[in-house]
Amino acid sequence: MIRLSLISRNKGQITLDAILAVMFLLLVSAFIFYNVSNTVSHLKDAEIVDRVYVIADVFENYALLSYSKNVNITTELKPIGLKNYTIYFGDKKIVVDTTKTIVFIPTSGGVRVEGDVEPSGQNLSNIINITYGNNEFYVLKNISIEIQ
Repeated sequence: MIRLSLISRNKGQITLDAILAVMFLLLVSAFIFYNVSNTVSHLKDAEIVDRVYVIADVFENYALLSYSKNVNITTELKPIGLKNYTIYFGDKKIVVDTTKTIVFIPTSGGVRVEGDVEPSGQNLSNIINITYGNNEFYVLKNISIEIQ
């Protein structure tokens, strides 16, 4: 039979049941704390990845809009918080560590991007690759238009 009292018949002594109950509560509390802190960390990572996906979508949308309307579109890219990101497309890249201005120019075969753009040494046709921070995250997105 389990005793529910915290103090046994001898005054001042804590029963074994109370010690086991406190140990069980500590174990359950540690398990809950680990799960909550781990979930918070993953939620933060998920929010960053979601922002990077939005950047890839906006980049593609500007290219499609420029091509379909046959107009030049100028836009600014800004870092996410204190960390930078790099957009790789075609054989170029944009390192967004400060505010960068780029222009989408329609061509007969797709869209050319000019402005704060530098060569990347890669050749990604119809793919946007965005790396965040020190390669903490990366997002690959197939796009429906050729970006040069």
